[in-house]
Amino acid sequence: MTRLLFAVLSIVTVLTLTACTNINGASKSATSLTSFLGFSELPDWYVRSKYSYPDSKWIDNDFGSPIHYRDIGEGPVVVLLHGEISSLHTWDKWIETLSQDFRVIAIDLPGSGLTSAPHCLSDPADTCAENLTLHYIQHTFEYFIEDLKLDKFSLVGSSYGGYLSALYALDHPQKLDKLILISPLGYQQEVPWILNYVTASGMDVLNRYFQPATVISTIVDDFYSSSENIKRVNLDRYIHLAQSDGAHASNVYQLKRVRQLMEQGMLFDMSEVITPTLVMWGKSDNWGSPEHATRWEEALSDAILVKYPFSGHALMEESPTESVADAIAFITDEPLPSIEGLGTGGTFTINDAMQDFDKEALFGPSSDEDATDEAATEDSHADQEGEETLMDDSPE
Repeated sequence: MTRLLFAVLSIVTVLTLTACTNINGASKSATSLTSFLGFSELPDWYVRSKYSYPDSKWIDNDFGSPIHYRDIGEGPVVVLLHGEISSLHTWDKWIETLSQDFRVIAIDLPGSGLTSAPHCLSDPADTCAENLTLHYIQHTFEYFIEDLKLDKFSLVGSSYGGYLSALYALDHPQKLDKLILISPLGYQQEVPWILNYVTASGMDVLNRYFQPATVISTIVDDFYSSSENIKRVNLDRYIHLAQSDGAHASNVYQLKRVRQLMEQGMLFDMSEVITPTLVMWGKSDNWGSPEHATRWEEALSDAILVKYPFSGHALMEESPTESVADAIAFITDEPLPSIEGLGTGGTFTINDAMQDFDKEALFGPSSDEDATDEAATEDSHADQEGEETLMDDSPE
């Protein structure tokens, strides 16, 4: 009877979400019918074999849960923190560029990616999503930094990871060179309807046991400025990682933290963050609130804001080339291409920009033009004097 009730509820949920999400994409990305309807989770061996990297590394946190991360490249250290219902895979394009000149470290936070749900303290073989508190995540990240013996680095955080990054900057300013926040959460805002659906009283219990793939595809739709920009490979990844062992319950706890932050707002004073900060925001953000971009810039003691007109919440996926170029420029104290209008990849130079200026309107006539004008005036005076002399010498 219980199974039948869950089946009916699952079908109703799928039909409810049909008009609001990419149901076709969700059905193609799901590994089976039970996965699509949200009854089953994927085994760790499958998810890890499909989404591990050749350079994937693992380290246990203080609670005995293995943490997945990547550590690639050499140079100044840059640490990347993903947001909710995401993973370090979201930084693939950034890592590809950054690792040419930096040592890049990206972590799958507890409850996300290949790290997946936290293990129980009493039975490490089992998962306990209820351990997924803000303190648990902060503690895991702080000791991750200590275990890797990182003394100084630049920190980049997206969405809820941006909020975590701001908290870290507040508590450990001596550790950071630069701080980059991509569409960070933190201010009170309207809660997306799918977030209400997953976390509302009663529904939160239901979603721990069955979670249709359309729930995740709806969230991903909100991460992008347009569902047409979502690549199949990215949607596959989001859905598969959100259906790993213990992920259904972890997703609920993650999203409950996000909802609480959206409803109540952060409780710290951002003016106390002294690290130089770059705030990046997509103007077509459907998950966060683009109006908060200026509030972050004004509240932080030392901040620069860059807005991307055609991007949504997941800037690193929709505009990887432009956003990583700005990040590198900020970290290295160079002019930001998006602000300076210089483009990326060296294809647009200052000389190119100067060609569009009306120099005479801005600076007046050039010195060459002045010299020509003066010579013409002198010739005119000489001609006039010659005419006067001829007139004086002419017979009366």
